[in-house]
Amino acid sequence: MKFVVTTTQSQEGPSPALEEFSAATGFDFVPRRRRGLTDLAREQGAAGVIVWQSDGPVLYIEGEKLFFHPSMAKSRIAAYRKKGQEDLLIKACQLQPGWTFLDCTLGMGADAIVASYFSQTGRITGLESEAAAAAVIGWGMKMYAGRMAWLNQAVHRIEVLNSDHRHYLLQLPALSYDIVYFDPMFQQPLLQSQPLSPLRKLANPQPLDPAAIEQACRVSRRRVVLKTQSTSGELERLGFRRAPGSR
Repeated sequence: MKFVVTTTQSQEGPSPALEEFSAATGFDFVPRRRRGLTDLAREQGAAGVIVWQSDGPVLYIEGEKLFFHPSMAKSRIAAYRKKGQEDLLIKACQLQPGWTFLDCTLGMGADAIVASYFSQTGRITGLESEAAAAAVIGWGMKMYAGRMAWLNQAVHRIEVLNSDHRHYLLQLPALSYDIVYFDPMFQQPLLQSQPLSPLRKLANPQPLDPAAIEQACRVSRRRVVLKTQSTSGELERLGFRRAPGSR
């Protein structure tokens, strides 16, 4: 799919930060010139338009918008900090401080943020195969400036790469990460989540390949973890041991 980047209506031209974003991502910059986003996308033959805003890029696609925000990660970490509530992801990964974590299906990045917080110093990498989603979420993370230092630090430590996990895993040496993690988009959403709706338009609908799981086992020093619906049959198909958790 083709995407272009532009400014808000009030901006006269691209800022240095926008020029850096356009150069790094490869998306063509198109002057706004007071045009509506629907008209601009139609003129450019684009599936969507990324609007550069002061707090990060926003992707407009099919009447919806995608932008980075800490989502449930903030609530999950806060529940641990305030109440000592155990996080199911950290329990399944048995994640320890200093461990490295490869999120092969980044999405909005909530799980990567939680892993980053608990790892503290370990390398955290998130892979997103769709270029527009990788750009919006990755740059949104770079520019995120919330009121909580512990959350800012967890977000900023994540390296986001525009790469298909099937190809990326093949390039990695054995035992490169402590944890390799998969959270593919659920075929049937558990909740009607508005933030995830535009992401679904970009998500790869293909099920996980057993060959990718085999590569993940080669790359991981400790555990390969998959989050999926308990009734999907994916755990059994791919050879995972079921860990107690939510549905």
